[in-house]
Amino acid sequence: MKQSAADLILKNSNLLLVYRLIFSKINKTNLIGKSIFLIVISLFYTLNIFSQGEIDDEKKIFFRNEKTWGINVYTNGYGANYRFAKRINGFKKSLYEIDFNYLKHPKEIKISNNYYNVNRFVFGKINHAYELTASYGRQREIFTKMDKGGVSVRYFYNAGPSLIFLKPIYYEVAYENGVKDEKFDINTYQIILGKSSYFIGFDEMGFNAGAFARAGFSFEFSRKDNKITALEIGGTAKAFLKEVEIMATSNSQFFFSIFLSYRFGKVVRGARMKNVGEEAEEDIF
Repeated sequence: MKQSAADLILKNSNLLLVYRLIFSKINKTNLIGKSIFLIVISLFYTLNIFSQGEIDDEKKIFFRNEKTWGINVYTNGYGANYRFAKRINGFKKSLYEIDFNYLKHPKEIKISNNYYNVNRFVFGKINHAYELTASYGRQREIFTKMDKGGVSVRYFYNAGPSLIFLKPIYYEVAYENGVKDEKFDINTYQIILGKSSYFIGFDEMGFNAGAFARAGFSFEFSRKDNKITALEIGGTAKAFLKEVEIMATSNSQFFFSIFLSYRFGKVVRGARMKNVGEEAEEDIF
């Protein structure tokens, strides 16, 4: 049933007050975190206005397994994710996930050597940090999407092992007799012209191991019941056996971040409910 214009205005005015209250609590120095928050709020404020009242008469898939891919942006990096969600019942699922991420140090600042007119580089950075994770978790749907263009809300959590690959970075360093490829050395004066070839240093790859935990909310808004389109927001905590050496100094073995994820995929096996009170019939997708 469609809501009146007055109801929509009142409802969304109240939402704006809540959003402003939450936003005021975010650390003012965390610009990336604030940007992620603004993107999510802007999108779902729009969805809340324009997804009202279009009744969905399609047979709903209540019992479903899902395969999805995610593109993730963290306050300390970015990455991609694969998730298989196996149904437990109509509202709960077990999650099996694999992630590949690129980790950044909070003090990374790109500079350039204007005298030599070279490409920008991060001064003091000694390694690229790539992360591979595997995890198990749970998901529960707390609000079900009933109308076309509506939004279903789920919360999820997962945890698992993490493996860090540290690939050394080489720089072009100027000397009187020419240019050499060297690592950054904090104890030596170096005239750095820019980064060397990315492929130098793979034979010196280092490793670090640890574990992580993640939790968040998923907002699924696909107009087709057998497709998945969602935005997710949440937080992660990671701990490693030793410091993750990204910079020459001020490294840490603990990481905390906020993330925003765009997720897409499909239902791979599900059961549709014909009508309320009737038994579900099994469908294969």
